[in-house]
Parts: sequence; structure tokens; C-alpha cells
Amino acid sequence: MILEVEVENLFSFKDKITFDMDSNIVNINGGFNSGKTNLLKILNSVSLILKNNNNYLNTFMYNDKPSSFKITFLKNNTKYIYGFTINKKQVSKEYLYYYDFEEENIIFERVNKSYTFNDKRLKKLSKLVLDNRLFLSYAKDDLNEVYTFLTSTIGICLDVKSLIEPSFNLYSRDTNNKLKPYVLDFYKKINVNIIDYNVKSIMLGKEVGYTTKFKHNLNNKSYIIDYGDESSSNRLVFAIIPFILKASEEEKALIIDDIDSFLDNRIIEEIINAFDNSKGQLIFSTHTNNNFNIKTITLL
Repeated sequence: MILEVEVENLFSFKDKITFDMDSNIVNINGGFNSGKTNLLKILNSVSLILKNNNNYLNTFMYNDKPSSFKITFLKNNTKYIYGFTINKKQVSKEYLYYYDFEEENIIFERVNKSYTFNDKRLKKLSKLVLDNRLFLSYAKDDLNEVYTFLTSTIGICLDVKSLIEPSFNLYSRDTNNKLKPYVLDFYKKINVNIIDYNVKSIMLGKEVGYTTKFKHNLNNKSYIIDYGDESSSNRLVFAIIPFILKASEEEKALIIDDIDSFLDNRIIEEIINAFDNSKGQLIFSTHTNNNFNIKTITLL
């Protein structure tokens, strides 16, 4: 679970700002150009930098000073802090700590080309690291728990529509119908009369496509509706549900940008309810203050 994020001189954030996310459900609320999407983009960029072992993190748009990022998170009941200061030419600072009975312990520290480790195995890797690359990218096998959290455990959706294709893949592979009871129950809770569905994968030349049909019950009669004829909200809910289940069961963080641009409050409230007492974390941004009874970060 993400506990805190601190950024400075990144994207639209010039001055140092700290975001307290110590809750399994967090709403980042703000109007247009308030920075809420940029916060999510920063998390996404850090993940991509680590996975691709490159350096393209956008600094604050009006200067070329170094940028800083720090994240505090909980993984398997251990608290970690990872952070760095970087520009296009050099990583001037990078560090990873863990806490044992509230005592901070160094896993590694880096200041320019100088390193401090508590594990000699990591020292050999430091000789391979380029000046403008993050050490954690090179140490992903030795520090797999931290690397995996930052690159895989955090699932960031900057556009809900981007979930449609991967959700079809999950549905088509759900041969044991593990998803189906959860999906149908979710629709029932939001008062949508979908009582069944079927997703099949088909070959479209060399590409994989999907056919999807829903069964509705209305006035004790059943009707089959093609996916394309469903309402936009029903299609998007169908795309989101597998990732809600995955996040809540696998202790992942599901992050959704501008959720109220696509879904109404009753659906958002049910998504929130799905994370009550779950192992996962839900972080989402909204344009309007919907007064959800959850932790809210307001950006002006």
C-alpha cells in the first residue's frame, strides 16, 4: 500500500509537496489544471523508468533543475522508503530504506557515484550503473520485492477505456468462471439487470478479437444484447471489474484517473465499497467534490 508520495520540480509541481495516502481508499480531488493527473503520471513514469532502465522523467516545465521523487509504502508488513534526485545527465541521489520496529535501516544510499550498502552483493552491481540510470533497475533481482511493488503492484489507469482490451483477455481466459459471480453480483448491486455474459476470443487475421454478449432479464424475460449495444457505463464497468477483484485479492494498488468523467456516483460508490476491508488499495481522481466518506486529497 502506498503511504506517502513526495515530489519536487516534476511536471506541474515546482515546489516540494507531500501527498498523504495512508488509507486503502484515497480520492484525489481537484479542478482542471490542478495537477491531479500529473501526480498519477509521475507514478506511471517512475514505473516505466525502472522497467525500461531509461531516464525520461519530465522535470518542472519552466526550469531545468534536478527533480526529486520519494515514495513510502508498505509491502508484506514492511515499511519502505525509496527516492531519488535526477536530471537528464545524472542521478545525484538515490536511496532505499526499510523500517524495523520504527527504526530506519539502510538498504542502499547513493550520492553521485558514491554508494553505501548493507549487502555486499549489491556493491558489484553498482559498478555497472550509468550515471543517469537508477540503481534499482540494475538490482531488480536482488531487491525484487521493492522493484515489483513499484513496477507491477501499482496499476495506473490514465484512461478507463484502456482497460477494455486487457479485460477481454482476462474474461476469455476465465474458464473456471471465477470472475463471473463477482461480475454479476457487482451489476446487481448497481441495479443493472445483467444476469449472464459470454466472452469468446476469435482470430481476425493474425490478431485476436473478442465477441461479447450480455443476457438481460426484464419483466421475467431474457434478452441477449451485443457488447456494442450496451450503454457506455455498462461497458466501462465490465472493463473495470476484473481489475477491482485483482487489486483487492492480490494486495495491489488500483489507480484510476478522472473516474467521474466516465462513471456516475452510484457506480463509484460501489467501487469504493468493493475496497472496504480489502487487502488492496484504490486511488482515484475526480473533478468535483462528491463528498465520499473517504480520505480526500484536494488540489487547488
